[in-house]
Amino acid sequence: MFKQARFIWSPEQAPDTSVGFRELLRDGPLRRETGQNRWFLFRRSFELDDLPESAELEITADSRYQLFMNDKFVGRGPCRANPYYIREDKHEVSNCLRKGKNVVAVLVHVYGVDTAWYETAKNYWQRIFGDGGLYLNSNIKLGDKLLKTDEDWRCIRSTAWSDQTPRAGWGQAFIEDFDANQMLPDWTAIDFDDSSWDHAREMYIKAGSDDLAKGWGDLMPFPMTMPRGIAQLKETPLFPDKVIATFGLISDPEIAIDRRVYDEQATAVAANYFQNIEDLVGGVDGNTVIKTDGDTDVAVVVRFEKNHSGHPFVELECKGGEIIELVVSETIPGEFDKGMPETPRLGRETFLDCAQLFRYTARPGRQRFEKFEWTAVRYAQLVVRNAPDGIKVIKIGSTYTRYPLEREGRFECSDEFLNRLWEMGVYTTEQCTHDGWEDCPGREKRQWVGDGLVHYQVGATVFGNSSREVDRLFLLQGLENQREDGMIQMFAPGDHKTHSITIPDFGLQWILAIGHYLQHTGDLDTVRELLPGVQRLLKWFERNIGPNDLLVDLPYWNFIEWANVDRFGEATILNALYAGGLKTAADLAESLGYQPLAAEYLGLSNKVTSALNVRHWNPRRGAYIGAVDPVTGEQSEQVSQQANAAMILWDLAPVERWPAMLELMADDSKLKLSGVPPIIPQLGSIDLSRDVIAANTYFAHFVYSALAKAGHLDFVLKTIRSSYGPMLATGTTTLWESFHPGASLCHAFSATPVYQLSSWCLGITPTATGFTRFRFCPQFADLEYANGVYPTPYGGIKVDWQREGGRVSCTLEVPVGCDGDLVAPEGYTTGFSETLVGGGIYEFILEKV
Repeated sequence: MFKQARFIWSPEQAPDTSVGFRELLRDGPLRRETGQNRWFLFRRSFELDDLPESAELEITADSRYQLFMNDKFVGRGPCRANPYYIREDKHEVSNCLRKGKNVVAVLVHVYGVDTAWYETAKNYWQRIFGDGGLYLNSNIKLGDKLLKTDEDWRCIRSTAWSDQTPRAGWGQAFIEDFDANQMLPDWTAIDFDDSSWDHAREMYIKAGSDDLAKGWGDLMPFPMTMPRGIAQLKETPLFPDKVIATFGLISDPEIAIDRRVYDEQATAVAANYFQNIEDLVGGVDGNTVIKTDGDTDVAVVVRFEKNHSGHPFVELECKGGEIIELVVSETIPGEFDKGMPETPRLGRETFLDCAQLFRYTARPGRQRFEKFEWTAVRYAQLVVRNAPDGIKVIKIGSTYTRYPLEREGRFECSDEFLNRLWEMGVYTTEQCTHDGWEDCPGREKRQWVGDGLVHYQVGATVFGNSSREVDRLFLLQGLENQREDGMIQMFAPGDHKTHSITIPDFGLQWILAIGHYLQHTGDLDTVRELLPGVQRLLKWFERNIGPNDLLVDLPYWNFIEWANVDRFGEATILNALYAGGLKTAADLAESLGYQPLAAEYLGLSNKVTSALNVRHWNPRRGAYIGAVDPVTGEQSEQVSQQANAAMILWDLAPVERWPAMLELMADDSKLKLSGVPPIIPQLGSIDLSRDVIAANTYFAHFVYSALAKAGHLDFVLKTIRSSYGPMLATGTTTLWESFHPGASLCHAFSATPVYQLSSWCLGITPTATGFTRFRFCPQFADLEYANGVYPTPYGGIKVDWQREGGRVSCTLEVPVGCDGDLVAPEGYTTGFSETLVGGGIYEFILEKV
């Protein structure tokens, strides 16, 4: 992408001009360490004689920025990206401008390390320039030039944030320890005097004649940038709905910042330490006063109505020097299993728990501080220290942040539990959708590729066109982070270390997600862009085929899900995923007119399928076993829902085998969850000779889909009720990563009931590229009625069915642009045989046979 401006940075970090063409050719791109956890302030003042009709800023930074115009907060970014594909944001700021003097101000935070959502540059320009950089271009005319980043900008490194804090957890950013007395007040204001600040330096080295002669040109960081491609996140302030605890803490400043609020001894304090504590509820300016005494600090714990993704903040009035720590979490230890403790306080009990907190040292007067990163927020614990005269807490809140999804889909049925579960699944998915498809908003915020398939299918049934841009970005970032050997990173972008552990099966899930994306959108241009990556990935798998046309002992982390399923030898589940991925790749190639490639992939899939059906079928069990020894042909004992569901879902098993498989997969007396510590504890023993390994929350998506595809939505709903019922009975407001509350408590892949209900109960399935054709085949199970909307690129398909005895009356409203086929569900018949032409409303009766 052609750039009209240059990156700028602090002159304190001059480029290393000793590194030239020869050094880079000889040594390669060795990383230049320029520091971690650094914060910089940038300003550019300018005059406007007239206000422009349009004022657009294009901006990006390494690592993250917050943008202000004339003291008004404009936005933050950039979105996550591989550094070779760094994205630019676009902000419209005309409503912030005024005649006369204006100022644009930018806060830039440089991580200096990889995080779960960010990657440091590891290439030749980083060795020269180091980490950091700010780029801004605009259409705002300043005489004969445009407002852009250049040496007219002023900058300074901020000392308000300590650069010595630990990270909040695995892959997380640094804990903020902020001293407001060290922050330049009103630095974003128009009249602030920045004359003592440094002039910024352009990150640019002009090539000499010798370099130009050999084709080595000018040097600059991030030589290629790309448009953001997705909407800016939506932000709304939220406030607590309840104060649930107050207590004292025996002050122990020797405890590290990431442990102190959790480990200090709690003690009772008198009521007069707190005044007007209930003012913290509701969001109005309150008059809560909190004071400390000697070695006793005090804490108050508040609850928000729902677990959500947000930037926690606090507004205060202080004398100066008081210390406030605000820590947030999805839960309080014991809430969902042992019961809420007598004195609830936030905890950090396992290595998976993150210290999502900030420490703030107050200046005199009224002030506000907000956590730079967003995280999961249900509970907030405010700790006040060094406040013998008291501080006034005006507000505790959270800036609720999420991608601006619209609920184009809808679902309602006669079972109120399923309605509540559908709504909670939609809400959970919203909390996990920002500048990517994250697994969870609290513990990680990683864009796990395998999670993305479930995330996509759930989102497609609810959000429709409103999620298309972020859906597309997810698929493209799989390609942008593809390794040289063809493997797709298990999450991307982020701290995957490029050549470290990865998950082969997630690459196959990526291919399957592309197939679903094409069916729902018809976006052939994107599929054309992705197909070369699909080809490279499938070549990697092909290199791992053994003597029997099957994958054997795949290297790396063969995740599948949090379940102890067979993954060794000729593993059924891995080979079934491979066969399904090959079939999808054949469809992708066919849609683009690449018939020879489609035939090649279909041929490979048929070979794998044939081998599975010969070597892995166990007639005694009436199911496919978990794995086979590639040399002896000996079958393992294990039977799993995961492997058998895959054989049905991707049409690999002969249909005549389905009844026996389904009977075993649906036998509650034999289904057992397997332990995968520390995420899933082992609850009881498993007899491999008779029991069946049950799916956990992730692969339940595929098991439910396979069962419903075979006409067994009744068992799916029964299982959903029994599995999710105890979870919802705890009072949770989001769906957990596992059916046991030991991991993330807001996880998008657990929202599969949304997809199952909207797809199978409403009965809508796309059957042609771009949803130009669909199948209507509702399943009723034990429900009396269901109605809803399934989104398409042309508008929603409206479904309404009601059952009375053996008759089901159906009404279908089809938007112009897509046509449908009615397929009577098993056990029903209808005299209606017309095509459901787009633009029509259809009413018909299904009669039970």
